[in-house]
Amino acid sequence: MDSHFRLTSVKEDDLVDYLKQSYSDPELYSLCRQLEIDKNDVFSKYLPKKQNCENLVETIQQKDLMSELFQLLQSEKFYRRRLIETFPDLDLQSPIEFEELRRLVEKVYTINNETSDSSQNSMQWVKACKEKMVLVLGKDSPQEYMKELEDICECVEKMGYTPILIKKQDEIETITNEEKMLAYASISRFVIIEKSYPAGQIDEAKICAINRFPTIWLQKEGMGDTWMQGDYHIDQRSIQLFKYKDKNVKGKLEEAVKWVEQFIKEKSESLNDLYPWR
Repeated sequence: MDSHFRLTSVKEDDLVDYLKQSYSDPELYSLCRQLEIDKNDVFSKYLPKKQNCENLVETIQQKDLMSELFQLLQSEKFYRRRLIETFPDLDLQSPIEFEELRRLVEKVYTINNETSDSSQNSMQWVKACKEKMVLVLGKDSPQEYMKELEDICECVEKMGYTPILIKKQDEIETITNEEKMLAYASISRFVIIEKSYPAGQIDEAKICAINRFPTIWLQKEGMGDTWMQGDYHIDQRSIQLFKYKDKNVKGKLEEAVKWVEQFIKEKSESLNDLYPWR
């Protein structure tokens, strides 16, 4: 690939539009960090997103970082399918997918040792899980209850996530049931708890609440596992209850996922504003 990515052919308006449509504000802040640009010099909460993207592109041009920007845009973290279509003359490439990424997400305790830098490998492993993995909890026995959870997983998978059921994950001899659930929940993007029937998820729901994991509660109309937790979603922003009927569980899941992704977006923005090193 040409080392300068044929950058003279890049139209500024196309780049601004691509950044605006392809990335959330936290992702744009992350681009700034990678390029060693102070986001506070570029972004203003009082300006529309397009203007902020124009400011970012202008800063990148001034600092002669266009080549570095397009290297980042081709990386696994920032790559979007529209990239090659938007800039067809730049001879850009999609990132090389990690071999067996899906296996790594589904069996998160397994470490891919193909890379010599174990710390870098661990970071990529956690990032992959936090982007796609969803922990689904609920009453899982007898089999008819497991089937309900599997149906939820199927819906979640069609939305582009990698759902996992705690009961189907291999045991680790040194940890308890609670520790196992906590380990998976902490590296999941979010947690879904089916709370229509009394079972172990009552304890799991409390663990998620204490640790402030983004959590969707699904509950059939007229049913529930315990009134002792019936108010959690009122006080805690990280939890939301969605009641459904059998015929509309897919629609409710879509509504719930839309809510949790918005919550994660707002949380990311707040944390990026709070922590000075971000």
